[in-house]
Amino acid sequence: MTRTRLLHTPFANTRLGLRILAWSAPRLGLVATAVLLALESIAGVAADPVQSSSAARAERINQGLDWNYCGPRPPQLGPWQEAPAPGPRTPIDVEAGGVIFHQDRDVIELIGGVQLVRGTQEIDTDRLHLERQTGQVTAIGETYLAYPGLRVIGDEAQINLDTDQGRIAHAAYRFSGQANLRGQAEQVEIRSPQQMQLTEVRYSACPPGRDAWSLHARTLDLDQASGRGTARHAQLRIKGVPVLYSPYLSFPIDDRRKSGFLMPSIGNSDENGLDITQPYYLNLAPNLDATLYPRIMSKRGFMLGGELRYLTRQDQGIISGEVIPNDSAYDQGNRTRGALHIEQNGRFWDRWGTHIDYSLVSDDDYLEDLGTRLEVTSTRRLVQRGDLSYFGDGWTLLGRMEAFQTIDPEVEPEARPYGRLPQLLLSTRQFRFGPGLEAELQAEYDYFDHNHLVDGQRLTLSPRISWPWRRSFGHLTPSLGVHFSRYQLNNQEPELPEDPSHLIPSFDLDGGLVFERPTQWFGTQTLQTLEPRLFYLYTPYEDQSETPVFDSSELSFSFTNLFRTNRFTGRDRIGDANQLTLGLTSRTLATASGAELFRASLGHIVYFADRRVQIDGSAETTPSSPFAAELAARLFKNWHGRASVQWDADTEPGDSNWQKRTLQLDYRPAQDHRLLNLAYRFDQGTNDENSYEDTDLSFRWPLIQGRAELVGRWLYSMQHERTMEAVAGVEFGQCCWRLRLVGRHFKNSPDTSGSNSVMVQLELAGLGSIGSSIDSFLAREINGYQVN
Repeated sequence: MTRTRLLHTPFANTRLGLRILAWSAPRLGLVATAVLLALESIAGVAADPVQSSSAARAERINQGLDWNYCGPRPPQLGPWQEAPAPGPRTPIDVEAGGVIFHQDRDVIELIGGVQLVRGTQEIDTDRLHLERQTGQVTAIGETYLAYPGLRVIGDEAQINLDTDQGRIAHAAYRFSGQANLRGQAEQVEIRSPQQMQLTEVRYSACPPGRDAWSLHARTLDLDQASGRGTARHAQLRIKGVPVLYSPYLSFPIDDRRKSGFLMPSIGNSDENGLDITQPYYLNLAPNLDATLYPRIMSKRGFMLGGELRYLTRQDQGIISGEVIPNDSAYDQGNRTRGALHIEQNGRFWDRWGTHIDYSLVSDDDYLEDLGTRLEVTSTRRLVQRGDLSYFGDGWTLLGRMEAFQTIDPEVEPEARPYGRLPQLLLSTRQFRFGPGLEAELQAEYDYFDHNHLVDGQRLTLSPRISWPWRRSFGHLTPSLGVHFSRYQLNNQEPELPEDPSHLIPSFDLDGGLVFERPTQWFGTQTLQTLEPRLFYLYTPYEDQSETPVFDSSELSFSFTNLFRTNRFTGRDRIGDANQLTLGLTSRTLATASGAELFRASLGHIVYFADRRVQIDGSAETTPSSPFAAELAARLFKNWHGRASVQWDADTEPGDSNWQKRTLQLDYRPAQDHRLLNLAYRFDQGTNDENSYEDTDLSFRWPLIQGRAELVGRWLYSMQHERTMEAVAGVEFGQCCWRLRLVGRHFKNSPDTSGSNSVMVQLELAGLGSIGSSIDSFLAREINGYQVN
């Protein structure tokens, strides 16, 4: 074996560095695709229809490379660190069985296991000719070329080391940098380090031996300078069966955006019939783009929607809207229907911030009839809010305009929420002064607007001062607060004042201890704690019946709310109190990691006076509250349980002592995607309208590991003996493709017949997804579901 080093011949820039991230293509036949891919998933892995001429060639091109992801590199792996290109003076190391120098032609001929290496670039072949004057390299026989992120094997290769141009015939290629891709081409022509053309090319993101889908094209041009690829006479095949043809396709090969058609969305429902949306993307500027999405529904007609996104140094936002000129299936009013949504977040001049969340629909039935996401059918209220904030040193000032559009026709006008036009809120963070004292302040002005109720202005001030004493074994914190409110009202009852005001002080004392001892939890070394806590609260009674209820409601009773200084939300009702809360918590913590393995909490309030301030109803006279308890534990391997209950000893005859019960059990193995959620919820409520009792089951369970799995949810109302929601679906897929089919039955109320929807989504790694966005819906619907 002969080894030599060449110092003068440049071989620096013959680098391909190809990256293919996405493909814009027309809609393909989902029915044929679903059948083919499902059969492949159930039956197993079929052989690659286009095998390499040599098993050794395939082994060589994949040697030392894994296939832990398909298609574009996942963001969680971080950016691809591409090796630097060799410089013009980088030496060439050559190994060969023999060297022949043809002096008359100034040609070096290398024979017998030739290996030419220059930095991160490599050429292996049986025979190689190097013309010293022109820099032309001719590799004869099977030739292996390696570049950062790219490997190519062909029958022969011609490369000019001076011009960085060349060609490889009958090539197989494999990318392993920004994307895990592979394929074959009759010829690869290198026009420059940034440009290449492949002829009679085949491309796939599937691992070797799993050719579920592939893209075939007569020519494929890749330009890394512009970040674009162009395919001519392209054909998409599923398991070797053609399902799509396009004479011309233009697509991005990196993360730069490009105008063009996106994958369509296809669905079917009882209300809309066949539902097809074909988006078109417009790359208007580096910080500005738009998407048009014409939509055709066989039972309703044509809809046009659009979305505009922008990004500046100070802010970012999204403006979207849609309109259907003539909804042939809508007979409740004007058949021209539409929607508008605006989102904006900004930060200006370091201290100013803005936020807009504005939604508007033309009618109450719009979202249920035309919403493009399954979860929107349960939306009953749209927010219309704009914020302007100033961030000072230790304080913030918020200005807000807020209104709501109620889209539930069953909600009476008097029961709809107030608008704040405007709201001004000054808040300080807790600051220290004097001998260990801490203080904070909130001041708020609101103008509440309503067409059917009393409205008007409200000014509130809420200063608070505390003297905390904290140690490792416990704490003791006395606090004193004052709540001042003043109103200027319109449309007030004649016998009531138009400018009522209140000044209400409040005192609380919060103390707790922490006891610890070492113990064991099923063989694990742990630390067990016992944490008693006492919380005394005194707020004198002040009659507030003269003031309206703009933003207050009674807090739900729970263990956490036992330690609140006011049993109402908002600022219209300050609850009178003379009470003592007794709480006890015990935790079991893993000594090595600090993870919580078990937690149990129990709390109870003893009342020393009646609670006379109420929103609805008369004063509460019970001497004590119900008992509130919470429990959380890691039960067995991969099983987690949680429970919260409320038990009241003083109930009316015939009523249950158990006012609320919630039980949850989750199964989460770390090795695969299996999950199971079981829940039971009961709330006795004050009447039938706010009481409920239901069970909730959701799951994700593999049928054939890595190839098929079931997903579903069943929400059943035991109180009404009705299924309120049922979701059932199946996922087929492997690394490079995934097919999802999901059906849903949903009821807004027990008395309705409900709606039915069916969605299909096909994902092809490196090409994109076709159909509805089922993966994001399942992530919201099934607790713990994660997109692969």
